[in-house]
Amino acid sequence: MNKYEARAEAVLKKREEYNQKRAASMRRIVGVTASVACVAVILGIGFAMKSIIRPVNPDVTNASGTSEIVVTAQVEIAYNGKTVFVSKEIENQGNYVTCYVNDVNEENPYHESNSYGVMSAQGEIIVPPVYSKAFAVSENCFVVEKRDENHDVVSALTDSEGNVLFDFFKGYIRAIPYGEDVFVLIAEGFGGKDILLKTDGTRAIDIEFENLTYAHTAMIPHGFERDEFLFGIYNNEIYVISYKGEIKGVYGENPKIKKSLGNGFALTAAYRDKTLLLGACDDAGNEIIPCEYNSLYFTGDRFVGRRGANQGLDPHDVAVIYDTQGNLVCNGGVFLDIIFEYGAETGVGIAMGEWSDEKMVVLGGCWVIDKNGNKLSDEYDSIGKNADGTYTAYYDGHTKTHLLDANGNVIE
Repeated sequence: MNKYEARAEAVLKKREEYNQKRAASMRRIVGVTASVACVAVILGIGFAMKSIIRPVNPDVTNASGTSEIVVTAQVEIAYNGKTVFVSKEIENQGNYVTCYVNDVNEENPYHESNSYGVMSAQGEIIVPPVYSKAFAVSENCFVVEKRDENHDVVSALTDSEGNVLFDFFKGYIRAIPYGEDVFVLIAEGFGGKDILLKTDGTRAIDIEFENLTYAHTAMIPHGFERDEFLFGIYNNEIYVISYKGEIKGVYGENPKIKKSLGNGFALTAAYRDKTLLLGACDDAGNEIIPCEYNSLYFTGDRFVGRRGANQGLDPHDVAVIYDTQGNLVCNGGVFLDIIFEYGAETGVGIAMGEWSDEKMVVLGGCWVIDKNGNKLSDEYDSIGKNADGTYTAYYDGHTKTHLLDANGNVIE
């Protein structure tokens, strides 16, 4: 075991111990205060969460890009003689909010007798509160769920007039947000398959996939475009699909050109081991980098590849650097991730720092490196590149900073 593997193992052990302690603590809290927790959640949501809605400010949005619905107790709304309450536990797109009623007229989003619907920002009930779950996915498209005679969850799409856009089926419907919009939805469990729907209830793609996944992450792997984040598996091939339901590429076992990188090179892709892997070739189709990487990008005279999770760092990740002849100039085992801007002579190499129980952060594990992976700076907690080509390096538990020049030397 080399020093990096030993360090990673130690960090994982620390994290596991912390997670176990935290889980045990949470179990004790839940066991002692289960009834109090319900009240605390409701109170924590704030006095704003009362039974009625006032018109929302269209300029106010929450972190997900959906409008923030503000509630106040001005006028009481009822449905079939029951008080209608607002639930913020279920996210809606646009100026809508999930509402609910229950048998005890009690404001409790977790009550076992709750039935859910959707309400507008003006307090108008759009979808009656008769479902086990209901939420808006676009301006005139709502997902509703209920239980069938076998107590299985069945889902459907309806519009504001109550018309069924896509009929009930055994399974779930997930919205795929793109900024403030939703263009397509994944229907999971449709006859044992997954399908892609438009918000008008029609099929976005006329294929019943063995599996459709949405990579819900802020980290876009190098080699993918911003909208290439839906993946469908069908007939031993992987379909790369845009947020709007457009097929961007289909890849199988044999490498296929995904896009041009310029300078006489192209990115290649192949579907292997249930994963879309990336490599590179020249314009004549000769392989330069084998299709082995989850992420691959070209810096102008180097290829930087990474095997591992798309979101966050894992001690089993491997980052490498190749030259344009396909020679490995920075081997795996040194860094978990490598960050270079196009044309830059230096970048940032990231390994696994030491876990601090006291500060609850990872310390160290970042260096300024040259394009062959050689470390040029001291080790820091984190390093960010500035617009003028300098770096800001954080140290001492991320509480202090140094300004570094392009070669990793301390300026101040």
